[in-house]
Amino acid sequence: MKKLFLFLLIWTVSLSASERVTLQLPWMHQFQFAGYYVAKEKGYYSQEGLDVTILDADKKEASYKSVMEKKAQYGVGHSSLIVNYINGAPIVLMAAIYQSSPMVLLTRKDANINGAKDLKNKRVMLTDDMLQWAEIQAMLRSVGLSTKDLKVQSHSYDTASLARNETDAMVAYVSNEPFALKNMGIEPHTINPKEYGFDYYSDFLFTTQEEIMAHPERVEAFYNASIRGWFWAFDHIEETAALIYQHYNPQHKSLEALIYEGKVLKELALQPNKPFGSIDVNRLELIAQGYRLMGIVKSVPSFEPLIYKHNRLQLSDEEKGWLAAHPVVRVGIDHNWAPIESVDEQGRHTGISASYLHLLEKRLGIRFEVDYSRKLWSDSLRALKTKDLDMLSAAAITEQRRDQMVFSRPYAKQSMVIVTNSRVGYVNDISDLRGKKIAIVRSYASEEFLRTNYPNIIPVLTDTSLEALQKVASGEVYGCIEGLGVVSYLIERYNLKNVKVVGETPFRYDIAFAFRKDWEIMGSITDKVLASITPAEYEEIYGRWLGYQNEKPLDYRLIWGGAGFLVFLFGLIAYKNRRLDVLVRQRTAELETLNQRLQEEIEKAVENNRKQEKLLMQQAKMAEIGSMLESIAHQWRQPLNILGLSMTRLSLSSAIDRKSELGRAIEIAEAQIEYMSQTIDDFRNFFKQDRSQILVNIDALVSEVEALLGPLLSRKKIIVKRNIDPSIEVLVYPNELKQVLINLVNNAREAIEQHRGVERWIEIRCGTDERYCTIGIEDTGGGIDPSIVDKIFDPYFTTKFESQGTGIGLYMAKTIIEKHFLGKLSVYNTLKGACFEIRLNREQKKGDEAEG
Repeated sequence: MKKLFLFLLIWTVSLSASERVTLQLPWMHQFQFAGYYVAKEKGYYSQEGLDVTILDADKKEASYKSVMEKKAQYGVGHSSLIVNYINGAPIVLMAAIYQSSPMVLLTRKDANINGAKDLKNKRVMLTDDMLQWAEIQAMLRSVGLSTKDLKVQSHSYDTASLARNETDAMVAYVSNEPFALKNMGIEPHTINPKEYGFDYYSDFLFTTQEEIMAHPERVEAFYNASIRGWFWAFDHIEETAALIYQHYNPQHKSLEALIYEGKVLKELALQPNKPFGSIDVNRLELIAQGYRLMGIVKSVPSFEPLIYKHNRLQLSDEEKGWLAAHPVVRVGIDHNWAPIESVDEQGRHTGISASYLHLLEKRLGIRFEVDYSRKLWSDSLRALKTKDLDMLSAAAITEQRRDQMVFSRPYAKQSMVIVTNSRVGYVNDISDLRGKKIAIVRSYASEEFLRTNYPNIIPVLTDTSLEALQKVASGEVYGCIEGLGVVSYLIERYNLKNVKVVGETPFRYDIAFAFRKDWEIMGSITDKVLASITPAEYEEIYGRWLGYQNEKPLDYRLIWGGAGFLVFLFGLIAYKNRRLDVLVRQRTAELETLNQRLQEEIEKAVENNRKQEKLLMQQAKMAEIGSMLESIAHQWRQPLNILGLSMTRLSLSSAIDRKSELGRAIEIAEAQIEYMSQTIDDFRNFFKQDRSQILVNIDALVSEVEALLGPLLSRKKIIVKRNIDPSIEVLVYPNELKQVLINLVNNAREAIEQHRGVERWIEIRCGTDERYCTIGIEDTGGGIDPSIVDKIFDPYFTTKFESQGTGIGLYMAKTIIEKHFLGKLSVYNTLKGACFEIRLNREQKKGDEAEG
């Protein structure tokens, strides 16, 4: 009896030792909150001395209200928490689980609602709480719409409403409703605010200032266990989905739906070179500016007090004891995987992983003993399995390897790309490599991927990535598959001119530290160190190894010219508004502040992309330039949209005060902002000119253009006819001529779409005589109005101001042909459309003389 009483006493004491806390979710249980379920079910919370209750909510419940009323100590909320903080709420944001919001507007693809502008006069289902879909509001306003332009419906929370044609669009999560709609046999289409420059955080883990002051250790414990749960959840999506399916599934989702949700959300949460859950003050300010300019808040305070400053590294007594017992860790490395890791000319371990190891040493007070004796990666991998090594400093996470070793959280990502000889065209799908010899490094994750998923591709094993690229260059193999960062570095480092990236595989892998199977505790310790690394430390590591200097930078005159025009525009507005009342002067000052932010964003984007431009041009000029300038476009478009919202507010003020002069200035400014926003698309398609002319086969060049544009033309049901002598060659800058052809074919496509005629074809022909090579591009787009045909090559002249173009494309094309090639670009109407004619001298002057 005494023993039973003693057992009950110990059990009761152990229960009381666990602090009971509650986490309030803003919605019903689903994968969206997976990390918290894992932390509870895997015992991470109990290991930290916490007994956590997780409450879900119906659509009328607010996690913010629950935390403020002390019904819960912790909550998960939307970006609207920023508004609550500005309005005085004593809250603290602990982590932003999703770096980009999953919220979108969902439509049916067959409804032909392609963008936000198409929503005018359409039925749209919105939730009652406008703050929860603020990014949707901002997107609508950026295209000149408001809820008054929509037929607003109460949200049914039923995707079948779209299937039954009861609505045209609804607020949805990209991780949920598109999957459900597709399962109903309907192809979904999403309109994402991120594509319009409104990239909001989502699912903040938050608490109160009182909780942090009164229970700092409890807050830190909850944070650590939750983050640990999230990493496990995203590392084991299928297992986590099964857990939710069995225990947290009030919506009765299928297991397939939960797995789909997990995969989509992982991409939104784990973004390259960003610490998981990180919150950036500058980004909070941009989001807040959007709220202010929509009239939701009146001011933007400092956000430093809003962000939780967690203890950067807190180890348990068990972990500290384990480290004391293991002061030296034997590390296996890859000698030839730069920039991830390699051995330099002095025989030292170097690269991204080496930088992380150095941080680990400083944080943990132990020594990492690098083993240089094993030259091949396959030998190091084998040594870890036999415990002759304790860890690997850089290993790709695969399912097969999980059974053999313990992984830390990932610290880098790699996209696997296809590399071939420069003469090969672009590869749209990896299955196109069937039957071809593809070089891969022995025992790399790429070997496992290829053998498992594409057995019809012939693998040729090499010892290093450089050897694989060299086999491609020599023609020994058709191509190789390797990580984009590695390929880019090696092309730059060894000046490999005759290879290029021609496509991307569907395979991406995470790179992490790998430990002996019996060293799970070291994996946990390393996770804590990686979570403690600051954004500045991340920047230092990746800036050093991925920030190449560009010896031949892009000509940014067009970008800076646009920026200068914008500066002049807002200077003019400021001058006009000085004569108005106090309210207008205040708004003008705000415009100047926002304009300064715009310039800073442009400078930052330009500088970042300047460092990477040479790298990108060497690997895939046609594919990668678009991606690089997409980054500039994203950085530029959000400040432009905020300025547009500011103009909307000024317009309202003008209407109230009846100041017509201000109204006219605002109308002009709004039109110019829209105009500048549209020029982004033209900048994204502009290519830097080559540095030397080469003899180019016109038929082959047109084939490359058709390979790039073919899928789009096919979707638009446009046929491409060709009448080209395959023997014609001309001395040109190939990429510049390619860009001109792309521009002209795209113009032809747009003309055909707008004309809506029965015949839909584009003919590309090429003929030659002793002196000239003439390329013609003819379409069935109805032709060009004779009154404007002489103006279409003028800079910024366009007939599509309100839709797609800005008139810069044809001006660029004419400049390239006539200035760089000393040729002639002209246009004339035909019976069914227009024909653009390029006349090139068969023999051109080389070098600077041709460029001038």
